[in-house]
Amino acid sequence: AKFKEWYPELNIPPPVVDPLSFPQTDDGLQALLTEIDKDCPLEGYVQTELTYHASNIHVPAAKTLEIPLPPVEFDGSKVEWNVTLVDEYHERLDIGFGLAVIVDGEETMVREMGRILAPTQSKKDSGEDDATASTSGSVADVSAKGKFTVANSAPVGLLMKFDNSHAWIKSKNVSYFVIISPVDENMIQRSLRAKSVVPKLLEGKEAAESAKKNEQERSDALAKMKKEMEEKASDLGRQLEDEKKSVEEIQKSSDEAEKEAMEKANEIKDTLALVKVETDSIEDCTSSIIALEEECARLRKQWEELKVKRQVHESERLKLEQQAEERQKERLQLQEEIAARKEEAAKLAAKLQESEKVKESMKSNLTDLETEMSARKADEEKYENELKFIKKLEAAVALRFVELKP
Repeated sequence: AKFKEWYPELNIPPPVVDPLSFPQTDDGLQALLTEIDKDCPLEGYVQTELTYHASNIHVPAAKTLEIPLPPVEFDGSKVEWNVTLVDEYHERLDIGFGLAVIVDGEETMVREMGRILAPTQSKKDSGEDDATASTSGSVADVSAKGKFTVANSAPVGLLMKFDNSHAWIKSKNVSYFVIISPVDENMIQRSLRAKSVVPKLLEGKEAAESAKKNEQERSDALAKMKKEMEEKASDLGRQLEDEKKSVEEIQKSSDEAEKEAMEKANEIKDTLALVKVETDSIEDCTSSIIALEEECARLRKQWEELKVKRQVHESERLKLEQQAEERQKERLQLQEEIAARKEEAAKLAAKLQESEKVKESMKSNLTDLETEMSARKADEEKYENELKFIKKLEAAVALRFVELKP
């Protein structure tokens, strides 16, 4: 159906061979072309060419000139032409030129109107023109040349157009040479055999393009997934680093608190030792008081001093006991804080281990994705090579087309 849309005028015979069944190599291409050319020998074909030529045709200054040629009567005929702008004195002349075919009274340009140069100037300054560039051979002796095939439109007329309207003073002389080569039955049959395989080539081309597109879409999706996973892995890595830093800070804070608690414990120990010393002193004072009471009359003054000393020691002991009690409370509070920080550090360590496991899982998934992308890339290259070969087949087969008028 699609082939009919592209070539609605052609009467396509059944395919003589499946072009997609041949190896996708140069040998396979040659085998396909050999099968298409089978039973269509061209060795004995002798062309009966029609030649039209003229020299030094005058084109007046500031004028245009149209030269009609006899019509081409047969479809499949090949028309080769060349035009030369005569420049005897090397004046670097130029002129406008175009070639049209006339089908049912309507003109179609084979070569659009454009400037052509004298041969020597054309070779040095501008190289080949747009028609000459598509043909083989040297352009040193002509200004422009080209060729085309008449397909499904014979008879067609030929009309050469020259435009010297830009030169108000200088007239120009031109020469032309036209060769019309008809085709024989074998060339027609070979053309039909070549056309018969085109629908299958188009199907293969469409299938290869579709497969290539699918593989490209899968590769793009995998690349997007890989990018997202890499971003997530990067975010997780940064999160793990932050959590590690938090654990280290908590551990450092816990160590400092333990050190401070140890210092408080040592201070409490020292205070209790002083309390014991004071208690011993009080006991000594009490003993002395008892002894002095027996001698109160004689040692009344000494007793009063010792009593005062005892009160001072009792007051000092009370202060030291209060300090010891406060240090004890501070030590208990520090121990509670140390226990809470250790519990928090344990939770963060467990969370860190879980994050490490997730990170390893994501690394494994990334490796699997990269393996899958490599496989998709290989399939994509496979379909790309298949598509290139089918396009090469299509181009080779198209060279054998000869369009016939139904």
